[in-house]
Amino acid sequence: MTVERIQPHLYQIRTPFDRTGTVFLYLLTGDRIALIDTGAFDSPETVLEPALAQIGLSLANVDLILNTHAHLDHSGGNMEVRRRSKAQIHVHRLDLPMAESNAVQVDFHVGPLRTLEFPPEAIKARTEHVLSNAGEPAGADVLLSDGDTVDLGKGIRLRVLHCPGHTPGHVVYHWESEGILFTADSVQGKGARPGSYPYYFDAPSYRLSLAKLGQLDFRMVCLGHAFHGGTLVNLPIRQGAEATAFLEASMRVTDTIHRTVVEVMKGRPGATKREIALAVLDDLVYEIPQLRLRQTGFPLLAGPTLLAHIEAAKAGTYPI
Repeated sequence: MTVERIQPHLYQIRTPFDRTGTVFLYLLTGDRIALIDTGAFDSPETVLEPALAQIGLSLANVDLILNTHAHLDHSGGNMEVRRRSKAQIHVHRLDLPMAESNAVQVDFHVGPLRTLEFPPEAIKARTEHVLSNAGEPAGADVLLSDGDTVDLGKGIRLRVLHCPGHTPGHVVYHWESEGILFTADSVQGKGARPGSYPYYFDAPSYRLSLAKLGQLDFRMVCLGHAFHGGTLVNLPIRQGAEATAFLEASMRVTDTIHRTVVEVMKGRPGATKREIALAVLDDLVYEIPQLRLRQTGFPLLAGPTLLAHIEAAKAGTYPI
């Protein structure tokens, strides 16, 4: 089934994305009904409406859209869900520019690729990927800040935690009474696909966000993708010791990348950012599984992550 009941008031919705990907959304049914993320532009029609029908609901019943961040695969369905439900869209204020403009979102994704001298055809493909899945920009009705709370009734009270790194305004929703973290893409292990690498744009912020989450009391993490690492089976929901192990594994991965970047930069003064990134991949081949793409020479999505570590190493801002 596309929809799975996790507990009495929580459902997971499995959403295919761009032919080969999967995004996991979450539905909370309190006195008000909230949808955590909406998938890509076609998700409301092709997945969400049929999934909700399986549990006796429809998109018209949704009261709140709680975006974790404004990337196309998590917010591309915002406008269509709001049209069908009149639900209020919640986004952190720092992700509002992407929520309001597909051009801003394109620049966010492809800017690092230009810096790393990716070939024009790779940049064109990435641009088309963003535009074909982002849908109509919907902006936001409610701008979130760290520490805000969202009360859905029936004991579902979510605390908003600002956890940047993947995007400037990424948030985690903490259902404190149940010990559940809806982390989406703020914790990524080794990435969403085998050999693909984690995907973030600010390495110091990503690492600090992991440390912030590590201080919390939680028993379950609900991820945005079935990220690899930390456990034998790469499930989108990790519980108990597996939840803690996944968070710790995510810290080890980003720290390993950063230490390798620093060492490579010491041994290659004057190297370009592209040369540094490729040398780092060579050194990391035995540490982090990688499947390089012929078109770019990089694993899928690795470019922005490596560039973020290179820039952090140059600035001396990484927190280890």
